[in-house]
Amino acid sequence: MQSMKKPLVQALAATLLLPATQWVMAQGNNLAIEEVVVTARKRSENLQDVPIAISAIDEDTIQRAGIQRAGDYVGLIPNVTLVNSANVGDTQLSIRGIISTRDAESTFAYVVDGVLSTNPNSFNEELFDVQQIEVLKGPQGALYGRNAVAGAILVTTKEPTNEFEGRVGGTVGNVGTLRGNAMFSGPIIKDKLLGRIAISTSETDGFYENIFTNQDDVVDYMEDTSVRGRLKWNVTDNLTMDFRGGYSDVTAGAINFNAGFALPAFEAGFGAPNFNQDVNDVDFRFAFNTPGENEQTTTDFAIKLDWALDFADLVANVAYSNLEESLLSDGTAATFYGYELTPSCQSGRGELNSFTRPDLFGEFFNPFGVLPPGADFQGVYGPYTPLTCDGYQYQERNQEDVSLDVRLVGPEDDAIRWIGGAYYADIERESLVGYGADQGQGFLKQPYVDATGPNPTDLLFWDEFNTEVYALYGQLEFDLSDTMELAFALRYDREEREVTNKVPNVPNSGLNINLLDPTTGAALPINPAFASNPDGIPDRGANFSQFQPKVTWNWAMTDDVNVYASYGLGFRSGGFNAIGTEDLLNFWFNSGFGGPGELVDAQLQVPDEYDKEVSTAFEVGFKSEWLDRRLRINAAAFRTDVEDNQFFEFYAGPFGILRTVTTIDELYIQGVEADFTFVATEYLMLYGGIGLMDSEIQKNEHRPLSEGNDVPQAPDMTGNLGAELSFPMGGSLQLVSRLDWQYTGEMWFHTLQGEETPTIWNVFQPPNTGYNQNFSKSSRDAFSTIDLRVGLEGENWAVTAWGRNITDEEYLQEVIPTPEFGGSFLHPSALRSYGVDFRYSF
Repeated sequence: MQSMKKPLVQALAATLLLPATQWVMAQGNNLAIEEVVVTARKRSENLQDVPIAISAIDEDTIQRAGIQRAGDYVGLIPNVTLVNSANVGDTQLSIRGIISTRDAESTFAYVVDGVLSTNPNSFNEELFDVQQIEVLKGPQGALYGRNAVAGAILVTTKEPTNEFEGRVGGTVGNVGTLRGNAMFSGPIIKDKLLGRIAISTSETDGFYENIFTNQDDVVDYMEDTSVRGRLKWNVTDNLTMDFRGGYSDVTAGAINFNAGFALPAFEAGFGAPNFNQDVNDVDFRFAFNTPGENEQTTTDFAIKLDWALDFADLVANVAYSNLEESLLSDGTAATFYGYELTPSCQSGRGELNSFTRPDLFGEFFNPFGVLPPGADFQGVYGPYTPLTCDGYQYQERNQEDVSLDVRLVGPEDDAIRWIGGAYYADIERESLVGYGADQGQGFLKQPYVDATGPNPTDLLFWDEFNTEVYALYGQLEFDLSDTMELAFALRYDREEREVTNKVPNVPNSGLNINLLDPTTGAALPINPAFASNPDGIPDRGANFSQFQPKVTWNWAMTDDVNVYASYGLGFRSGGFNAIGTEDLLNFWFNSGFGGPGELVDAQLQVPDEYDKEVSTAFEVGFKSEWLDRRLRINAAAFRTDVEDNQFFEFYAGPFGILRTVTTIDELYIQGVEADFTFVATEYLMLYGGIGLMDSEIQKNEHRPLSEGNDVPQAPDMTGNLGAELSFPMGGSLQLVSRLDWQYTGEMWFHTLQGEETPTIWNVFQPPNTGYNQNFSKSSRDAFSTIDLRVGLEGENWAVTAWGRNITDEEYLQEVIPTPEFGGSFLHPSALRSYGVDFRYSF
């Protein structure tokens, strides 16, 4: 088993970030930072001249920092954090405290080679054969598309070349880590048609072991194979067409959580402190009997046209993507005895209980305890156990979409520079979450399994979402003087959404006693919405639209100092929860609906439809270079006010687990951030950054007790400090070493942060009142990690020894509080890893 210790919070030095930028020798042998060229405003510009807070990560940094996925560079950027836990694509990126919410639209634009990606999993794909990554903060919808309320991430892959070249590389590391990659590029028709193909494959056993099956490659394992190809056709001197395609296949672990309680009444009543335990002190045990499996297949194509007309450049792209994803994992039904009397649960408890296998369940009833048959309805099981008593869950998230973006870009050297464009997307998404009985007979991986099948479905949410997106956008930039610029941007979005229920109108298997009619004992429908819609659940539809203006002022104060300010509006479309969400929560948790909720009375407000999110953001900043361009310091201050912030919540109860999107009526986030790069000597560069944030929930009708609390996933401090050494060893040989220290402050994951609210235990425990949750111990502790890389680089080869989290810091990746359950689901982070990389170019 692996235990969690409190991370050592080191004092953060007042040092500041930008990922390492290559330094060069200027004329006269003076050291200087190399100019960084970015495309944040749809044209090539010096990073220091762009009035946007940007972190740019070039090819050298990507290689020398060992960046392979998004999580590898996020820690290098202040006020940006990432949570990656439930499955490979299930990432929550927070940019200045604005979170990309599960099951809702993203909060940032993810753009690859100028094409906006609508695939929700594309952000966390393997990063290979990449030229540059740019992270833009603040609303970027005017230029980078829908839902870019928090910012945009631009990834530029390497273009096909007019000369043949190739590269092979790989990695060997601990915990069974193996990677291999190859790239080939060159002309198909010289100067006319150029091609490039890159292949990457990787696998790892992961850090954690299933102590029930004694397998060390079934918890956080992953296997990934990805292929990417590009064709660039120079049709004429003025017309270029770029064809891009990709395919990836991923198999990995899924839903690797443990649970921790936050029930002070249980702690006092049973004398067991782990019923109210600090989440950072939970002793992790992975002992599931149902294998956690996540399978993803992604295919994407894009065609981009660049045509230099007499008066402007025409840029157009058409993109298609298809995602097919499924997840299978253990369930949570045992906690409320749903399958307590089934033959498989009875026989399982006879073999596996707290007397025969205490190693699987921990200290007796502190908090978990499993009793043999005959002592029914008395155990405290917890979720994801080695027993069939907890059932299983099966999920699918499939998406197919087509998009078209056409824009005209005016000349860059005119006094008035302009961009105007139109965007359209057609998105079809299927979302399915099913819960059912584990009878020890294997699993059919399909949406619905009838009562005669090996794993009958007992509760099912299955919807098909169709969305059409229309947008017009533009930007005007004026030179007010030789040193001052003013820019106006405007975007109008309209999204037309429809949702169709696909759940069959049938009863559940009758095996889960919590899903039977309390009066007749008959099996209830497998979706609660059928109770009020016995003849079929109707389709739903809604339209969401918003104007999004942005104004930016930029002043070149001196040749080396730029000052800027901006004000902008951001928009994220509203949407729908799974049909039946409101009915299910009302029955179990709210009074006035005739169910167990009469004893809970949580007063939840979670409708099946949620509203659009609108944010206003103001920012001031400066960008500067000093000491003959040896020192670069950039800084910004910002404030964002959000209305109807979309916030993801889990609800756990006798029915299983329900995924929903709720809204926080009003909140604000404000802060400052700064970064620096300093060329200390000819061989040594230092860099660092700091981000400070203050946030508050101002109004939250869904959970009014949370008003005044911090915004979830908006830590008060993030920071990093690093050094890169490049020392010549003779000839073309260099010794290259890089050291990175990264810090993330204390983080809350829920709006409730110590305010007590009622739980479902009021239904199951006499005197049926007073069993409240208290999440005062449910924030993730601050933590820091250190990464180290040391290698040799030749003219066309490199060998690097590396270590991530070399101090083996143990910290939580995610805390998912579930107030009405009275506890949290917890996921640990990666432990220490190390290995050797190699690459050879030709």
